Amino acid sequence: MIGPARRSALKSAVFADHEPVYADLPGQIPGVAGPTFGRTDMWPADNVRRPANTVKAAWRCSFPDDPVWNLLVREVAFGMLHPTHPALQKAGIFLTPGKWGLRTTASRCLYLALLKTWAIEQDMPDDLGLWQADDWQAFIDSRAQRTDPSSVRNVVSAVRQLITFSPVLTGVPTLADPWPGKSSAQVAESMWTDELSTPAIPPEVWWPLLRASWAYIDRFAPDILADRDRRQSAPCSCPPPQTDNDRELEQWLADPRTSIPLNPQDRGRAHRGEVNWRRASLLATNGRTPVLFAAEKPLGLRRRQRLLGWLAETGRSHTGSVRQPSFSPPAQQRLTHCDRILREWLDNPNNLIPVHSVHDQVAWAGEPNWTELAQLVYQQPSHVFSTSSKARAERRRRWVYEVARDPNRTIATDHGLNPRMLRAACYVFVAALTAMRDSEIHEIERGALTQYYGARALASRKVKGDDSRPRGYWWIIEPVAQAIAVAEQLTWHDTRVFTALTADAGCGDGGFDAARDIDDFIATVNANRDHTGLEAIPEALVRPHMFRHTMSIIAAQEPDGEIALGLQLKHAARRALANRTTLAYGMPDARWAKEFDNQLQVAAAKKLVSLLQARRSGQTIAVRPGAARFHAGLDKVNDVIEHSAALRAQLADERLEITLLRDEFANLHLGTVNHCLWNAPTAECQNQLPPDQRGHAPLLGACQPSRCRNSVLTLAHEPIWRMEEIGLVALLNKTLSKPLHEQALTRLAEVRSATAQFDKLRENP
Repeated sequence: MIGPARRSALKSAVFADHEPVYADLPGQIPGVAGPTFGRTDMWPADNVRRPANTVKAAWRCSFPDDPVWNLLVREVAFGMLHPTHPALQKAGIFLTPGKWGLRTTASRCLYLALLKTWAIEQDMPDDLGLWQADDWQAFIDSRAQRTDPSSVRNVVSAVRQLITFSPVLTGVPTLADPWPGKSSAQVAESMWTDELSTPAIPPEVWWPLLRASWAYIDRFAPDILADRDRRQSAPCSCPPPQTDNDRELEQWLADPRTSIPLNPQDRGRAHRGEVNWRRASLLATNGRTPVLFAAEKPLGLRRRQRLLGWLAETGRSHTGSVRQPSFSPPAQQRLTHCDRILREWLDNPNNLIPVHSVHDQVAWAGEPNWTELAQLVYQQPSHVFSTSSKARAERRRRWVYEVARDPNRTIATDHGLNPRMLRAACYVFVAALTAMRDSEIHEIERGALTQYYGARALASRKVKGDDSRPRGYWWIIEPVAQAIAVAEQLTWHDTRVFTALTADAGCGDGGFDAARDIDDFIATVNANRDHTGLEAIPEALVRPHMFRHTMSIIAAQEPDGEIALGLQLKHAARRALANRTTLAYGMPDARWAKEFDNQLQVAAAKKLVSLLQARRSGQTIAVRPGAARFHAGLDKVNDVIEHSAALRAQLADERLEITLLRDEFANLHLGTVNHCLWNAPTAECQNQLPPDQRGHAPLLGACQPSRCRNSVLTLAHEPIWRMEEIGLVALLNKTLSKPLHEQALTRLAEVRSATAQFDKLRENP
């Protein structure tokens, strides 16, 4: 087998080639050796535990091809990964341990590679010491034209890290900061604020999404799991058939004219002497697809191994001098964009083709459900399988029929009641009601349900901001525990809960893309409402990180919500930073402010239910100036119920009364001393405001409950007034100045006028 040719590499003046690059990172995997500084193509972090929601391709540092820039970027990356290295301290660079993690370092390598590309395009001097401040700014300006300010901030940080490590960079003089006195945000012309850039999920999307998720978990899960178990236990009379791709590969390798194309030179990540996988794929499939050997797919990796084994046996290869038979399929046979999407979808063994379960007027049992299949593949209604383009449609149908021959690749039309949608429902419910990050949800393992300080909790690992990934606990309610129990029944994995549905689909992040599943879940719920009875979920962008912000907004409205949020969100232990960050998460937006107003109306209506029932029997339940209007409103609600036979039949349902009371008393403000039937023209509190500020909302601090025509007193307020009366009498028994004595007498007269009303209310209910 022919291995990659090693590129020529420059030697560092300060770091040795044998030094391990990830030795200082926490989470080392015993017995696994990591790369050393001398490796020039990339530094895969196979020896460091990878977060569950990170694909393997992203868990590494990659470097440019140019030897000079390759060494420069490697030295910067090594310095970031080893901030306390003796060579740095000898050069006067003193940094705190663990200042940067692997993902930050990998992103800086990417930005410095972009700097290299820009420098070559602009014909910049090789000596960075000759660059002026305007040159660095020109690079930042070029990035600002292509990306958003937050990304530009990261580019500025990458340049500044290059400047920070310049004293130890081989062949680079000590560089000066081109933007002294400016922060990275100022250089990127972005304003740093405490407000989150993450939007909240609108209330009109949040509630139906949660209700649909709970319906899947609580109502549909038993049937979905039972059907899954039945399908898995069904005997299979024949082994899974070989795919067309594998047959094409075998035929191509059996052809005596076949010669494997190799890369003639280094290009990107492709090294000289390695197999040119793209061209080999085109040759093997006669130009049908360039991704036959896709490394991110298990089947693609197995095909690579098959080809490399054949190459080792035969040695037949070429680097471009041997011409292969020309392939140029007819125009009508060339793959379109829709064709490629369909082929990739069919190649994924985790995707099941929906088929009709019984014979009907539409199709025979077992016939693919073309409408639902188009929705699954293209995420929208499509006519790709219709006869509008007969040749292409027939070819696509033939591809589907070939895959559908395998009974394990089909599923009866299920109206969205399948394991994948159930997994999405569990994820949505857990993300919404725990405020966990996507990475923390992916880290949940079997047996994660536990007790924490006497309350039900969910154990996982905190990934963001801490490479050691400490174990943390998130308090939960019982329905969340039920969602986790269902998710554990869905996964095949020995430890992880949220992963692929089948073992052969697990690669990289486990074959589970939360964002894609959320989109599909919303679309599936809306498409099958007639069958499931679920309410429609308005179309909106919903992403995993948005659940955390939205739940924080809701929780922040509760007493001591900021303290509880700081603990649940796992914010910094330092109070100043934690308080600022938590408040940013809990700050409501305009849409949720309206939702909270409605909830306050509902809360007020709930407290009025007992008064409504007492008023129904003819009792006088309120006194003071606003009592007549208050009684009239209650009587109106009772009249509506009395004159409707349908409503009288539902009288036992308290929700009906709450709804009617909420609509009737939309402006009611409940208080400890009194209730306010807010009406701006008659409100005494508005006299304390400038004329241009009146009429918007009650001014509670200036309330005059004993004489305002909006004020209502009930027996629930009586203890407060009695206590004040006792306090005033005790005060008047003391020696007071004449003004204070007169003020106390005036107030006592107002209080006794109210308590006298309470006496009458008790005497004549």
